[in-house]
Amino acid sequence: MEKTMFKKGLTTLLILLAFSASAVPTDDIAHILSEQEAAWNRGDLDGYMQGYWNNDKMRFVSGKKFRYGWAETLAAYKKNYPDKATLGQLKFSIMDTKMLSNYAAIVVGRWELTRAKDKPNGVFTLLVEKIDDRWVITHDHTSD
Repeated sequence: MEKTMFKKGLTTLLILLAFSASAVPTDDIAHILSEQEAAWNRGDLDGYMQGYWNNDKMRFVSGKKFRYGWAETLAAYKKNYPDKATLGQLKFSIMDTKMLSNYAAIVVGRWELTRAKDKPNGVFTLLVEKIDDRWVITHDHTSD
């Protein structure tokens, strides 16, 4: 009986370890930025925006402006980056991901655009939250 309980306990522990090892939030969060980078570099701003929370409360802060809402942010991207030449090639570098809870993280990193005539770059801080079982950017503060 004692041996059976030990085997059941060990089996349960192994299942839990296997499950938790496959669900590393920092990897999921890094994947969001990787997917955004790929979409941007294809010229797909709609795809790029899939990393953001599609909600009117999503916030984007840059320069002296506060922008609220997924649709407004997408419209601003399309206005400011109307073609492939202005989009250039985007490169994200994640410097740190700090888990705040099982459902929230702060991501700090650098961004860089490579274009024919210039190479703008800067830093970002993202609040990434797990909403409806999906990690999404709910707050983006980006600067030059």
